[in-house]
Amino acid sequence: MNKKVLIITYYWPPAGGPGVQRVLKFAKYLPEFGWDPIILTVANGEYPAIDESLAKDIPEGCKVFKTKTLEPSTFYRKFTGMKQDEKIPVANLAQKNISWKKKLSNWVRLNLFIPDAKIGWIPYAVAQGKKIINEEKPDIIFSSSPPPTVHLIAKKLAKWSGLKWVADFRDPWTDIYHYDGVKRSAYALNKDLRLEKSVIAKATKTVVVSKHIGTYLLKDNFPNKSVEIITNGFDETDFKQAVQPEPNDSFTIAYAGKINNQQNPENFWKAISELKNENQDFSLNLKILLMGNITDDVFNSIKSNNLDENLVDLGYVSHPEMIENISKSQVLLLLIPNTKKNLSIVPGKIFEYLATKKYIIGIGPRKGDSAEILADAQAGEMFEFSDYESLKLRILEHYKNWEKNIQPTINEKALNNFSRLHLTKKLITVFENIFGSLNSDEYSI
Repeated sequence: MNKKVLIITYYWPPAGGPGVQRVLKFAKYLPEFGWDPIILTVANGEYPAIDESLAKDIPEGCKVFKTKTLEPSTFYRKFTGMKQDEKIPVANLAQKNISWKKKLSNWVRLNLFIPDAKIGWIPYAVAQGKKIINEEKPDIIFSSSPPPTVHLIAKKLAKWSGLKWVADFRDPWTDIYHYDGVKRSAYALNKDLRLEKSVIAKATKTVVVSKHIGTYLLKDNFPNKSVEIITNGFDETDFKQAVQPEPNDSFTIAYAGKINNQQNPENFWKAISELKNENQDFSLNLKILLMGNITDDVFNSIKSNNLDENLVDLGYVSHPEMIENISKSQVLLLLIPNTKKNLSIVPGKIFEYLATKKYIIGIGPRKGDSAEILADAQAGEMFEFSDYESLKLRILEHYKNWEKNIQPTINEKALNNFSRLHLTKKLITVFENIFGSLNSDEYSI
């Protein structure tokens, strides 16, 4: 008889974007290892995008419980003049040059809604969670953030039920990059830190997607605690099911995901613009393909560098369409926010980029977790935001390789470590260790 895991997640289909992928893929493959997922999520959540195509990955027979929630999003839109169907950016707090109404709203969010704007979900989720536990008798609880509110729900349910609980962090909590440079009251910051510490202290086990997130979370407060590193990854079946596209006729540099002001690669646009001016063939063959929500400042940077004629902006696309587009591109762009606490940032897209076996140009810290992944896989290189000449040379090198039909090589063994099936097996190891079935501490840091 299969064991059961109660998964608490805010992001679940039809939610689109990177936040939903990790939990959805775990749920997809858990039954192959004798575990049945039970999902506790919200009905009609505040999602950055909608992607109906992801529903195909929900395993047959998976029980999904959705509750109502109270969120300030409707008031926020009315107060700031946004349209009611307009999506609120994921890194909304990181926006610059915004109206006083948005500044005031952000201050309220930072100082009154702690740990995040989803706290109105807690009473509904806890009530539903107790019913699920009574009726379904799960063996363990698994919560995945952001938003950190999910961990507060899990903590209450674990205390009430006595069940073991695994807290999963896709991003840091109080050290998350979009808090860089924003003003929080001492009261708000201290309360948030207390909540963070209580979750780490009470969780049976903590899982993170990268080494530096574990460092941020543990800090110097938990000398006897360790974390398990289970990265994000790619699903091989997504690539097998995708239509195998013919390579683009153009030299295509593709980017999937949002780009906000903290990610804007000014020197990258400048380097490409210089190459256009110096090489007519490059100018004629270049295509910049963007798939996601892009801020106006980024579009202005592209236009000011005379690249708008080479730009193809598709906006948000479905997951299968994104895979098809990156698979037929020549170079894939990876952007890490240019903030102080960015060493831990490993965008989920990096693993699907790796699966295409295309060359990846990363803009971000050379000593960060993403740079280490690229180096280990021999799949690309990370450049600092201040880099220019070396970046320009590398782009030109890959353009010439494209002209000669020279394909990049990649470390296949390293790639296999990031398959969703393999990563789900690592999560099962965490579960089984908790029950004493296994003694491996292989993935601790």
